[in-house]
Amino acid sequence: MGAFKRILALLAAVLLALSLWELAQRYFILSPSYQTGKTPQDYGVTYQETWLPVAKTEGGGLVHAWWLPAESPAAPAVLFLHGNDSTLHTDVDLILSLRRLGLAVMAIDYRGYGDGAWYLPSQRSVYTDARVAWQAFKKLAPEASKHLVYGHSLGGAIAMDMAAVSLGVDGVIIDGGFLSVADIAKSYTASWLPFDALIRHNFSSYSKLPAIAAPKLFIHCSGDEVVPMELGERLYQLSPQPKAKLFMKGGDHDACYRRDGERWAAAIGGLL
Repeated sequence: MGAFKRILALLAAVLLALSLWELAQRYFILSPSYQTGKTPQDYGVTYQETWLPVAKTEGGGLVHAWWLPAESPAAPAVLFLHGNDSTLHTDVDLILSLRRLGLAVMAIDYRGYGDGAWYLPSQRSVYTDARVAWQAFKKLAPEASKHLVYGHSLGGAIAMDMAAVSLGVDGVIIDGGFLSVADIAKSYTASWLPFDALIRHNFSSYSKLPAIAAPKLFIHCSGDEVVPMELGERLYQLSPQPKAKLFMKGGDHDACYRRDGERWAAAIGGLL
């Protein structure tokens, strides 16, 4: 009987450790942020604020979205997906930069970010939120000449997941992207460490790339202090055609688009 109790105690300890490891991954990899700040209105740009419901089978709750319409209903439209430790407010300058290109823009906060209710996101939940937003986005811009998705950092992995399964994606822009979280971890430590087996919320795009038929634009800066440019190059090389890249010297992870605004705008124009 004593041996049986010890086995049960060991199992309980293992289950507790696994649960804590799961929670730790969700917190540190997704880094939910509640940062607030300026909105497009503060810059004189008209926008609409909306909350998109998520099915109860997917955890329920609301996805917070900004909609910045273009002057013409036929203008290309883009869904913007931010990275971890970011919100609509922290990325308002990038959102407005896309709008200044003449694009209609929808940008979202995943559940657990920005002005939303407290929620610990997961890989599945942010994938779901992007797909919910995509459906609403298509309805808001039915006449748009193209429907694009722009993903920054972790948002790039979310964009690639969506582009692999959603219909009507006419172009994918990946800014500061990577193939998996495990690859980033290895780049900081050693390539032989078993991060692929240890990390559950890995945001791996390896198996999804062949399914993305839309044109792809990859943007990266050599000064990226979060995702080394080598990982961006590997992502580009493994991606199928049609594809293009804008890799720039200097810059950083959060504002690579500012490194050379003219080249950044021209590269997006080329995708259009």
